[in-house]
Amino acid sequence: MQNKNLESEQNWTPELARFSGPRYKALADAIEEAVDNGQLPPETRLPTHRSLAEQLNVTVGTVTRGYAEAERRRLVVARVGSGTFVRGKRWDRPDFSIPAETDTTLLDLSLSLSVPACREKMLADTLSRLSDHSAKLSPLLKYHPEQGLLRHRKMVAHWLERFGIYADPACILMTNGGQHANSLVLRAMTRPGDTVLSDYLTYPGFIYSVRQQQLRHVGVPMDEQGMKPDALVEYCQQHQPRLLYLMPALHNPTSIIMPEARRREILAIAAEFNVLVLEDDVKFSMPENRTTAMVSMAPEQVIYSGSFSKSLGGGLHMGFAVCPPDLVERIGQVLRGDCWSATPLMAEVVMSWLDSGKAWELMTWQRDEIAARQAMVADTLNCHDLQSQPFSFHCWLKLPEPWRANTFVTQLEQQGVRVLGAEMFAAGSSPAPQGIRFCISSLAERRQLQEALEIIRDTLALEPIQKPIVF
Repeated sequence: MQNKNLESEQNWTPELARFSGPRYKALADAIEEAVDNGQLPPETRLPTHRSLAEQLNVTVGTVTRGYAEAERRRLVVARVGSGTFVRGKRWDRPDFSIPAETDTTLLDLSLSLSVPACREKMLADTLSRLSDHSAKLSPLLKYHPEQGLLRHRKMVAHWLERFGIYADPACILMTNGGQHANSLVLRAMTRPGDTVLSDYLTYPGFIYSVRQQQLRHVGVPMDEQGMKPDALVEYCQQHQPRLLYLMPALHNPTSIIMPEARRREILAIAAEFNVLVLEDDVKFSMPENRTTAMVSMAPEQVIYSGSFSKSLGGGLHMGFAVCPPDLVERIGQVLRGDCWSATPLMAEVVMSWLDSGKAWELMTWQRDEIAARQAMVADTLNCHDLQSQPFSFHCWLKLPEPWRANTFVTQLEQQGVRVLGAEMFAAGSSPAPQGIRFCISSLAERRQLQEALEIIRDTLALEPIQKPIVF
């Protein structure tokens, strides 16, 4: 295998003219494309700086900068005395999934889930009421148009009004969760090989959907207000993206809330370059914690995805997408080919909770519980570089030197606490910072959370047991 890779090194000559921008960046883009399409397999040794410079008729300095840019994107690794080697595709990162079996001894802070509550009785009572009305059950056993029942869509529209979002029921599609909504949009609005943009740190579920669709994912730099407008302009000019994915209401994993002025600036840039915006709002915070949604600022330009999983229960798998009128049919066709329509029985359960006020009661209780847990975080980790919000399910912790995220995650798990390192959230070939995300909502009891927080605090005070791997 190694000889084959070394042979492919001699035959690989990128065509820099196909890529825009400075030549060194064009070389990095060519490497990224060749890695993505398999032309440069993992462990392939790239040509020497001098030999590639001669082949491309550029300076050795240009190749050196191009390789350095590719290494910054974590595509290649330079090994002293051996050369520069391909690291492999980004999906070699750790898995992001729901564990098949729950380890009851592990304090799992890795997943952003609704706070455990007594939903079982609510569900049992709802199903009991439905069983007493056979006339209401009968339509739920039939096939329905892909958008879902009009009655359900009207109730979602009415629910959204409480949060300052006004949607025409004719522009709403019921989906099997927020992840399903995002995936439908990607499949409807892009084709393999297209470029999509997001924050350079973003939701792992979206990263996986992008990969499954064989799209090119480029992460845009951020500041304390979210995506940087000047960087977005540069990346739109360079990559001609089809779609821009954002979480302005509560960013995952950093907990940043994008100010309204920044949202308008981002929308103006997207409009200038004719880029569709996908606004993910699955966290669905209470009205007092919200500002104007991007879909309300530019309803013809934004697709808005939401879900009841975080607020009412993950197992419900009930979400929705609010689309511009001219895109409803296009996205609906993908939904029809995918599963025909979202599950009407589960939609009926959720709508009954909305109609009875149970959903609002549950969200209000959860808001207060999260606020109490966030206070615990602030008290326990108050001397560390922590980003969060009083209503956020998750926190973002920037690690101090000499910690590296992978080492810290491993050492925490050895002590019985599971969190996610920044690598999991790095979009495309974006470099991952040294940070972790931990979620405070999934543990059943506050005492469990307190125990996990103290382990995090005490581990931060230690030296890493293992030296970080240097690539």
